[in-house]
Amino acid sequence: MINMKKLAIILLILSVLIITSNLIYNSILNEFESTSDSKATLIREYLMVSNNIIDGLATYGNTVFKQGIENDSIYYKFLKYDSGSNSYYTDSAKDASNEKLMGSLTGLGPIPVEGEEKVELNLVLDMNEFFVKYYELFPDVAWLYYTSENDFINIFPWISSDEYRYSKQIKRIEFYTSATPENNPLRERVWTPVYLDSVGKGLMVTLSAPIYRHDTFKGVVSLDLTNAWLNEKIESEYESYLLDKDYTVLATSQKKFFNNRINHLDYYLDFSKNDIDTMMKLQEDKIHNYKGYYIYITGFKDAPWKMILLIPVWQVVGKAILFTLPILLISILLYLSMNQIEKRKKSETQLKKKKELIETTLHSIDEGIIVTDQFGKITLLNKMAAEYTGWTNEEALGKEFQEVFHSIDIISRETRPNPVLRVLLSGEILHTEANSGLVSKDGTERYISGTVSGIISESGQTTGAVVSFRDITKEYEQEKQIEGFMELNLDMFCVVDLDGNYHKINRKFEEAVGYRSRELEGKSFLSYVHDDDVQKTLEAIRELVKRRPIEHFVNRFRCKDGTYKYLEWHIQPRIGKFVYSTARDVTDQILRAEKLEIIAGKDQLTGVYNRHFFDSIITEEMKKSDYFGAPLSIALIDMDRFKLVNDTWGHPIGDEVLKQTAQVIEETIRVTDILIRFGGEEFLLLMPQTPLRGAMDAAEKVRIAIESKHHPVAGRQTASIGVSEKEKYESFISWYKRVDVALYKAKENGRNRVEEETRK
Repeated sequence: MINMKKLAIILLILSVLIITSNLIYNSILNEFESTSDSKATLIREYLMVSNNIIDGLATYGNTVFKQGIENDSIYYKFLKYDSGSNSYYTDSAKDASNEKLMGSLTGLGPIPVEGEEKVELNLVLDMNEFFVKYYELFPDVAWLYYTSENDFINIFPWISSDEYRYSKQIKRIEFYTSATPENNPLRERVWTPVYLDSVGKGLMVTLSAPIYRHDTFKGVVSLDLTNAWLNEKIESEYESYLLDKDYTVLATSQKKFFNNRINHLDYYLDFSKNDIDTMMKLQEDKIHNYKGYYIYITGFKDAPWKMILLIPVWQVVGKAILFTLPILLISILLYLSMNQIEKRKKSETQLKKKKELIETTLHSIDEGIIVTDQFGKITLLNKMAAEYTGWTNEEALGKEFQEVFHSIDIISRETRPNPVLRVLLSGEILHTEANSGLVSKDGTERYISGTVSGIISESGQTTGAVVSFRDITKEYEQEKQIEGFMELNLDMFCVVDLDGNYHKINRKFEEAVGYRSRELEGKSFLSYVHDDDVQKTLEAIRELVKRRPIEHFVNRFRCKDGTYKYLEWHIQPRIGKFVYSTARDVTDQILRAEKLEIIAGKDQLTGVYNRHFFDSIITEEMKKSDYFGAPLSIALIDMDRFKLVNDTWGHPIGDEVLKQTAQVIEETIRVTDILIRFGGEEFLLLMPQTPLRGAMDAAEKVRIAIESKHHPVAGRQTASIGVSEKEKYESFISWYKRVDVALYKAKENGRNRVEEETRK
């Protein structure tokens, strides 16, 4: 009977060891996956911020080039010409203490004093305001700058021209060449391969976007990130690499990082190039067992990069075994104690077994444990507590608790009161306060979380206290990292936990809905959704559970003042223990759309169709044209010098001229043609079943009719017209760009004329 009992215990111990080892093994892999997801999310956030900055600079440049600048920039006065070097620069800004408000502009030749070159110079000088704003938002950027085709550069932060100035060699560097029309005909933003910075900031990568004036290439806006900074962002306990599309290493956690040397991935991994090619084809965002490693690969839609994290399989197995050893020792001790149970009295055996089990457990669990007697003196210090405090169990025995456990408020630096004495007096259970820190014997500080509870005897007396605590420094830093995301994100941004409760919201979200972040923390996401939208919100969440992202989903959110706003959500599947979401307030757009539906597609001033009506029919008209092979043309009609009418006679007369022009056009065109007021003094004429030549004839009739109809006050009016026929399967954006170019040609060639534009 005894042997069967021992056999059963042995089998139980083996089962527990196997199950525990497997749980720990899976826990290590889950931590590996969670860290990988977290690092990927961090890189995605920085990529998103970088794209927003470059898009903002590019949009500003393209818009201002199209509209022009009338006045000189306030920074134009700092430009000085050096006849000796035949160059100009803004070094005088330093003497005027303006170097923090502007970049360093240097260029070749005399300072432009007129014409388009001066317009461009003023545009780039005014761009300093954006440089300052974006640099405050993203101070980790190495450089923000604009490089002109007209041989000058404006680089922020400010740097003396003695250290860096423009030369023609600059336009042969990849940050510039990658954005030129020859290499970037689609005018997209592009990331460069890694290259060495000429100002001494080491290896870096650059995000660039071209600037155009209509179809004329003017220059490039750029943003630099150093590889040393990228190293910090992917740093973890695992071997990690950030790669470009050619598997060149942009950043790595390896300490033998390149010393300004550009390396391929095979420099670090003992893999052949074929092995690396095979590895990089593995499914992304999933753990793979490959060549003796667990590997996690993820890609980024905003950059041609991939990130991989690796951990050797033997290391995972070794950790699982190592972490199982305390349980094995406990199990062995329990088994050996069976022989003592038979020799001693039941009460003594139970007491000893309980004591041994508690002490062994306290020394093996992954938390710091300190036990005191009823006077607050230490009777036990486990392994983790010894590591955290810097005191050994032998050194701490008999010492006052607070002599060993030095707790402070990390923010105010004040010493925390002794919690053990309070528990011994009151018998209550205490939890650590926020910002609690532990200062070890050698001065090391760490954030901690834990509890203090009394040891209660059978008679109900408090005979001591147990203090349990753990190191939460990593969790605290992760929380701060999340707060960093909040500040960097330009959209409304929130973090929700896996129970559907708000964890954090950023300042933009607070401003939009009226709640502070702390007011929403722990509250249910669904509790703020309009009752009529709850069901469709739940359906969207089901898609999220299937790890499908939610894009352009709109529901109504209850604000603090009781009103509802329409929010458009973009939500990614969970990363670790959180779900990250961005939102946009689209209330005005939706209400405006509803109003337009009421107006039924008519322009209130002229009575012709409006832009909303055009947007509702153009897709169907294009589909019919493509399906039946029928010609479809548009004419873009823009009144010449209409601003002069408003400035001379006032807006009421200007409105009369627009109504008269709309009436004249409607009387001239066919009943099958559709006239739309496209905006301001611009009309668009949609001509179904009409090829280019027929559209040109119709546009010429419209031009003559407008010129022939004199207004009694404003007099003779004229219009410039661009015409284009849609190509089969051509997008509306492409088609509209061509007709806009044709209108521009009509304006450039003297106005009051019709020009066509076809695909080359």
